[in-house]
Amino acid sequence: MPNKKLERFIRKKGLYVAMAFIVGGLIGIPILFWFASVIIIGIGTIFILFFCSGMLCLLQWKYVKNHIDMAYNHFAMFAFFGFGTCLVNFILLLNYTIRVHSYSETYSIMREGYYNEIVIAGDAQYIELERNLSTYLSDHPDEAVSLSNKITITFDTGLFGFDMISDCKSN
Repeated sequence: MPNKKLERFIRKKGLYVAMAFIVGGLIGIPILFWFASVIIIGIGTIFILFFCSGMLCLLQWKYVKNHIDMAYNHFAMFAFFGFGTCLVNFILLLNYTIRVHSYSETYSIMREGYYNEIVIAGDAQYIELERNLSTYLSDHPDEAVSLSNKITITFDTGLFGFDMISDCKSN
């Protein structure tokens, strides 16, 4: 009997549950931008996380279609925009709160950028690091880095392997 009640609730209220996830997606986008400013993660990695989480939700369609009054195209929008945004934010939240490893690396400073950000000498792989370093230094003005030759950055690695800057010192 309780199973039938749950099925009736999902059939009648399922659209509202999906809309709640989509509203969560709308709220989740600014949160996602904040996570991208404190976690060193590339845009491509975020798109891969969105795609994988959306596909994970779409794989459930054959099990859910008989229990919810929703067309497949609406479910696809829910899967990628609502469920995907919420799941990616949840993954990044776990990565941000559960830190499993800490390490330090020293980088050479090439120059100061256009908006007082520090440009690190190296390949294009440092773009996310430079963006997060600028955010870290603007949030911690007492730890301003002089433009000496080297900078030592201490990283914390989160649960899912994404790094965050925890300290920054001039050498």
